[in-house]
Amino acid sequence: MKMSGRIALGALIVLSATMRVPPVTAAQGADDQGNLVALLAAGKPAIGVWTGALAAPRIAKVLATSDADFIVADVEHDIYDFQALHTFLLEIADFHHRYRTQPRPAPGVLVKLAHRGAWDPRYEISEAMRVGPAVGVWVPIVESGAEMQRVVSTFNQSEQSALEGLNLAGQGGHTGVSPLWPVNPKGQLMVVAMIETDEGVRHAEEIISTPGVAAVHAVHLSDADTGRVLRLCQKYHVVAAIDATPGDIKEKVAAGWRLISVGWDFAMLQANLTGTLKAARGAIK
Repeated sequence: MKMSGRIALGALIVLSATMRVPPVTAAQGADDQGNLVALLAAGKPAIGVWTGALAAPRIAKVLATSDADFIVADVEHDIYDFQALHTFLLEIADFHHRYRTQPRPAPGVLVKLAHRGAWDPRYEISEAMRVGPAVGVWVPIVESGAEMQRVVSTFNQSEQSALEGLNLAGQGGHTGVSPLWPVNPKGQLMVVAMIETDEGVRHAEEIISTPGVAAVHAVHLSDADTGRVLRLCQKYHVVAAIDATPGDIKEKVAAGWRLISVGWDFAMLQANLTGTLKAARGAIK
């Protein structure tokens, strides 16, 4: 067992040493915001995909070299493993710079927490932001303004060195300057809250009006409650997030939704695989 541990540690050291993850310096701040935050700050839609395949390098390579504006790394529905998240975050940055053939900013990775809003996710947030170059967190089942304030408060003290993959000069830590956009117009990190229960809907206004919240994702709600979340987002100048398909995304963007998720990577794989196998079998009948 000791030898296996040493081998695993050695492999990790080699992996970290060989990955090319360029540090983001103060001079690159505008370029960094140009990927995701600046799109949203300009009122433009950002399109992304969800993944639970944190331990699958080939999937990470596909995502890293795609045209996605953002990736949601779902820890809630995966095995709770900071090491897998650490590797995934480094792979996204590394694979994009190694293998992307057409110039385009790398997708920003938002970590969907395993802890829900009421479970006091502060430690998980601090660790998630430290293990690699994520651009923020996506918080499930937020049901009160107090929960949202607790989440936001984490960024006032937590380290965000991200192994020098993301260097927030003059922001976060003990600087007294929030790294969160839009409460800091130059902030480079985001907090996205999910309103997905009746309790969350009842407290939607206090959640959405919390300083430091960048976006609110309406999911599992009725059409009426989804519309209320959208109107409150517009009232408080918070980005409205929603799931969409190629068939309805134009309508949703026109309605005011801006942070658009087009589904899970495994669902896309499943659909393509099903279609390919059906066509192959049909060809030999």
